[in-house]
Order: sequence, then C-alpha cells, then structure tokens
Amino acid sequence: MIHARAPGKIILIGEHAALHGCPAIACAVGLYCNVWISAQEHRQIVVQLPDLSYQHSYAPEQLADYVSHVRLAWEHYRRVPSAWSYAQLHASAPDHLIKCAIGEILLRIAPPDWQGFILRVQSQIPTGAGFGSSGALAVTLMAALSQLFRLTDTDCPLEQLALSVERFQHGEPSGIDHNTSLLGSVVVGRRDAKGQFNLRTLPDSPLILPLANVRLFNTGTARENTGQVIAATRFRLEGAHNALLASMQRNTERFCSLLQQSRPMPETLRAVIRDYQADLESLGVVPAAVAQVIRAVEKAGGAAKICGAGTLSGDQAGALLVMGAEDVPELSRYRRIEAPLAVAGLEITRP
Repeated sequence: MIHARAPGKIILIGEHAALHGCPAIACAVGLYCNVWISAQEHRQIVVQLPDLSYQHSYAPEQLADYVSHVRLAWEHYRRVPSAWSYAQLHASAPDHLIKCAIGEILLRIAPPDWQGFILRVQSQIPTGAGFGSSGALAVTLMAALSQLFRLTDTDCPLEQLALSVERFQHGEPSGIDHNTSLLGSVVVGRRDAKGQFNLRTLPDSPLILPLANVRLFNTGTARENTGQVIAATRFRLEGAHNALLASMQRNTERFCSLLQQSRPMPETLRAVIRDYQADLESLGVVPAAVAQVIRAVEKAGGAAKICGAGTLSGDQAGALLVMGAEDVPELSRYRRIEAPLAVAGLEITRP
C-alpha cells in the first residue's frame, strides 16, 4: 500500500493577477488530501471515492484514450481560451482529474508495463472553495502513481506531472496551487517572460505574527469552478497599461514586503487586504452577499478578502480570509476553518 498526502492551500494575495505575470502568495493549510494505492494482479484499475459514494473500474486502455482526448481539448482551449472551449475539457465529472492523472502516467510507460491497482481518495479539503482541493489531489495522485510505477523524478518531475493534470482541470492554472501543496509553508510564485513559474518559500520566523492574526471561513462552494471563472474574466486584466492589473500587482508586492517584516503594522496589512478585495470586486468575482459580510468586517475595523477565483453568480465564493474583527455577527453564517497554517507539504509512505 502506497499512501500520499498533501495539504490544501489558500491564496493570501495575488489570485487572478498571477495569470498575467504578477506574483502570488499562497499558504499551505492543514487540511489534507489522502491517496492510497495498492497493486493488483489483474489489469483492472479500480477508483474508489468514499467521500462521494463513488466507485468505478476501468481498463488501462480506456484511461489512456480518455486523457488523449482531453489533451486535444486542452490544446484547443490554450489556442482559443473561452468558456466554450473550457467546457470541452469536461472537468466537472467526479473522477475527471483522477482519470487524467492515471492516463498521463500510462502514456509515459510502455503498455506491457501497465498493471491493475486499487486507488482510493479521501480528502478533508472543501471542493470548489478556493482551498486547493484539485492541486492537492494532483500532487498526491502523481506522487503515489509515480511510486507504484517506479518513475524517477529525473525522468518524470513530480511538479510537472501535477501541473499537466491541473491544466486539464483549470485550463491555465498559475501553478501556485499544486506547488504550495507540494512544498508546504508559504510560497511566492511568479511567471517570467518565458512562462516559467519561479518559486521561493518564505522563511518561517517572520510569518508567525501576521499569520497568527488570520482566520479562515468557508462561504460555501462557488457556483462556477475556477476554470470557468478564469475563462470568463481574464480579458478584464489584459491589454497594455491595464489599471486593474497594475493595482493588483502593487498590492501584492506591498503585502509580500510586509509579510517578511519582523513586526509589520497590523493596520497596514489590513489596508492592503482591503485594497486587494476592492480589486477582486472590480474584477466581478465577489457576490453581493459575501461583499456585504466583508463590509461588516471592515466597519468593525478588520479586513477580509476572498481567497481564490471567486464566482460569477450565486451567493457563495469559497474561502474567506479575515484579519481582525472575526467575531462580527455576520460571519456566523459561514463555517470557520480550524486548521493550522504554513504546514509541511507532500508526504509519502510505503511499507
């Protein structure tokens, strides 16, 4: 039995803008995705999702064929990004990401080496809520499958494997989600001019004070998934001298500098959070119901922002970060997430 687990994440700041060359800062959250794999003598691949009361068996050829079609759909989406081309990925299927992960591995090895196995997934991470459930799943799946088929990181780098699967779920992910699950702690990521995603992990010591004042809430599952929201809004951040993108970048850089100070002024941190939340509202990804709760937090002297892609419709937007004034009555409608921040990343065990 191979067991892999990886934490979820929240975006502290930089969501959406990260797709346009700006930095993003993410923090690992102590909610875990777990994957167990055990080999079988026959060639059937059994997928078990107890959280969804779902189980299905596949022949390896089915999954290799499935991901081949998804690859073509993704290439079309990359050339012509739109809500329609994203829908062709069929990312809403309950085991879509799992089938893609298995298929990607199978296409990297010779068919005579394909073997059957039982794969079970259980996760504490809320789905569709900005806590990085798909990024953590991509990392744990690829880590466990690589162990099963004895793929080396030299031949098949784990980070690249996870990214390939995340693309089939979100279209054009920034890369911050799966990298935070992989590395843990607090991660700053930025794409360079060549499209390469560069990462650095912030040292733990200066982070204790600001992160100690952060509280997390779940406003509920967003009506649209990350890929749908990005496909519908990314044009609003395009074009030379885009004022909204410039504001997002400025606020992200300010937040990163403050986070690395030994004693940042709490009010300065809250001011940056308020400003970035205003940017997200200008982008059109914050529902009115959540914005009203955020106004109540701000009126009480605190600050709050959604963490993740947000939503295009409905009353729920996933993760909500709150700093100060976390006891305002309006927050009682949301579930508070009791989990440590800046936890360690991927762990793999094999007896």
